[in-house]
Amino acid sequence: MGIQDAIHRRVEATAPWGIRYSGDRGLRVRFGLVVRGAAFLRFKNQRRTIALSSGDLGIFILNNEPFTLTDHPRSPIGDFRDVRKLEIDGVIRFGGGGSLTTMVSGSFGMSEHEAPLISTILPRFLHLRLGQNRSQAFQAVLDLLASEIAQPDISPSCLISLYELLFVFAIRAYASSPEAPPKGWLAAMSDGHLSKAIKAMHSALDSNWSVASLAREARMSRSAFALKFKTVLDQTPLEYLTQWRMYKAGAIIRSNNTSFSEVASAIGYGSASSFTRVFKREMGAAPREYRRKIALLQSSAGE
Repeated sequence: MGIQDAIHRRVEATAPWGIRYSGDRGLRVRFGLVVRGAAFLRFKNQRRTIALSSGDLGIFILNNEPFTLTDHPRSPIGDFRDVRKLEIDGVIRFGGGGSLTTMVSGSFGMSEHEAPLISTILPRFLHLRLGQNRSQAFQAVLDLLASEIAQPDISPSCLISLYELLFVFAIRAYASSPEAPPKGWLAAMSDGHLSKAIKAMHSALDSNWSVASLAREARMSRSAFALKFKTVLDQTPLEYLTQWRMYKAGAIIRSNNTSFSEVASAIGYGSASSFTRVFKREMGAAPREYRRKIALLQSSAGE
């Protein structure tokens, strides 16, 4: 996922209270876990109010839409930029002195290269209720996160590891929930047959895959596999394979100075020229130009 610059905070709000978030810039995933009490979430451009109870988790996936959090729909609302000034050692305490609501929140940035893939797989907001498709391991991660964020000296590496676990378990819970869409990558990975073929592709990109060999991995007939794959993923198995190969090739080019012929071989292309042609078509630039652009971006980011 390319997690970057993870941050965290703990909010202890006493009724009545309300916070208005204006929205962040950049490619970030944000989350909020209600540890104690309850809250009402409302996005600026939506009429629906989402009730959050103790144990509920909300995840904002590359979603910069403004929203409000309150203990009651009619409570007074302050701007988060003002409330944040009350933060001491990672804890924000504010409100009217009534019943307490405790929340832990955090966010992390994502690489611009990974973000587009995530945004095509997941909705912009996930609401995972306590007990809803939540494994013991998932709950253990949430409990650990709540306790660790309470520590002012939590290390950045520990925080990133917790966020990675949180995100993975959240995706698993969502994929098995009734809210998950019947089509798309998560639906395919939740399918006992299609997932076998996709995992086979991912684990051996350099293999000479065909629809027939992928169908064997899926334990299906060739025609039934091709039809089901196209129906669920809206692309053929070989279109998916090509797209994934080019994404992985881009990741290799971004990470090191591997020669283009070696990159081509690593993802199953015997010819560097055919790899270059397909890479340019899928990624919008030839490998050499792509590497040059990445180097310029990294250089400007370091200045």
